[in-house]
Amino acid sequence: MTNQEAERDYLRSPLHRSGEMHCPCELAVHPAGHEPAFNELTDRERQVLILLGGGLPNRTLARKLGIAERTVKAHVAHIVGKLGLRTRLEAAVISNVYHNQICPGLHLRDG
Repeated sequence: MTNQEAERDYLRSPLHRSGEMHCPCELAVHPAGHEPAFNELTDRERQVLILLGGGLPNRTLARKLGIAERTVKAHVAHIVGKLGLRTRLEAAVISNVYHNQICPGLHLRDG
């Protein structure tokens, strides 16, 4: 049996659907088993995180925000550290998964 076949069988299993076992896709989105601590981010770090979700390079992020590229790099490093992530890519994924919670524009329209 190949790895793909084994994974497909697991995803179809009753244990996966019943919630008795953690789904691999759930673990990928919630690696630590909890939501990231967005409240630890500064407003500027939130802005950088939101833009990271678009897959833009640091130079473009810096131009959009009107700051130096090295400042963007520092913000990305702080975001990765504060959220307990390992890479910029993980931050970009988190930005997309939790966009509704970190984007201030959505909160203004709700209330």
